[in-house]
Amino acid sequence: MGKQISIFVENKPGKISKITEILGKNKINLKAMTIADSGSFGIIKIMTDNNQKAYEVLKDNNFLVSLQDVVVVEIPDKVGSFHKVAKILERNDINIEDAYGFITQEGVKAVLILKVKDTKKVEEILKNRGYKVIQF
Repeated sequence: MGKQISIFVENKPGKISKITEILGKNKINLKAMTIADSGSFGIIKIMTDNNQKAYEVLKDNNFLVSLQDVVVVEIPDKVGSFHKVAKILERNDINIEDAYGFITQEGVKAVLILKVKDTKKVEEILKNRGYKVIQF
């Protein structure tokens, strides 16, 4: 399973650069990121090459952070790929609580990051359907 770090931050200039500065100084490579705006605060979700260390250094620098289990699955970079995963999970009565993704090789493959209640169950379902689950 993968790990995702959620960072609750005030929505103002300099917050993102402070986070990236801390990661860089600690030689932590940012692999994925998404930002959700909710007015004067936001949630930044990241995945790195060392999520445990990133969590610890951000917490040590007074950021409000949490570390969550997520499913990281490789899918084809083509129309309908996310839909196929969503239908598989729907048929198994699994709710996708949050999701984002990125392309790793245009026209070939992408990565989908899913927050679900039972990550182990979802990983097993997807593996059984031929999907590659990535440990992040």
